[in-house]
Amino acid sequence: MAKTKLKPCPFCESDKLKPWRMLGSPRFYQIMCTSCGTLGPMFEEYDSLKKGTEGSIALWNKRGSIFNVGSER
Repeated sequence: MAKTKLKPCPFCESDKLKPWRMLGSPRFYQIMCTSCGTLGPMFEEYDSLKKGTEGSIALWNKRGSIFNVGSER
């Protein structure tokens, strides 16, 4: 399976991103921007480091654009 590419940080546009596990817990995963410290949404996975990382990547990439907010009206 191909590795999923991360979108750049929405705040600083950096591509210096890494998977991050919540300290003290082996089940909560996020993506962290190492340039500005932004943390993505938290993904919970009990059984698999791989699934936890993939889930956090999917949530990071799912975010909307601030330029599209309210454009549905």
